[in-house]
Amino acid sequence: MGPHFLDDFGDRDLRRLHLTKRLVIHSARTETIYRLTGYTRHRLTTLRQRWRVSYGARRRGPAPTSFAVFFRSASARSEAASAAAICRVFDAISAPQPGRVSRDFADLDSGERLCEVYEAFHACFPDAHLEFEQLLLLAVGLTKRDVVELTTCANCQCAILVDLLGRRRRTCSICQRLAKEASVSTAGNDTPSDNQRGARPESVQKQLFEVSSAIDNGE
Repeated sequence: MGPHFLDDFGDRDLRRLHLTKRLVIHSARTETIYRLTGYTRHRLTTLRQRWRVSYGARRRGPAPTSFAVFFRSASARSEAASAAAICRVFDAISAPQPGRVSRDFADLDSGERLCEVYEAFHACFPDAHLEFEQLLLLAVGLTKRDVVELTTCANCQCAILVDLLGRRRRTCSICQRLAKEASVSTAGNDTPSDNQRGARPESVQKQLFEVSSAIDNGE
């Protein structure tokens, strides 16, 4: 066993430890941490005790498995689309290739990249409610592209998340609301301008989608 092997092993173990701490901070469930780091339940218990993680700080129960959580409200759909766009910027999702098994995000590299996405997302939207396991579910779904897909609004071109198994709504929540208001309004032109709307997740989604598209095209 050469010194280079020992160095690689030590570096990997240090990465596992740092990733575990980030996942604990993000309130990831024990099963998720085990899946991404390989640490046993006993090891995780020891680390939580060392880091003095309170009992109430841990999430319990099964991790989410239904994509319906991303479509339960307009704000949830906007948050999911923003997170998906950031996933593309950070290269946390990839196009499926024929003959290859879809990524299941069960390794250190994926865990570290998803932590970067999660931290960047909450830095942009500190009041958002997206959980880490929801981000993991979203990343898996976007990679497989059999249930959900990231695309653009047919009207304003901001990023939107589409349910491929349900009714495909190709417009964002803002455009849907404005269209509904326009259909019942009797005024000549009372639709608010983009400047009047203020900074919204949809505008950030559009910018992120443009950046990720440029990355995909090698620009």
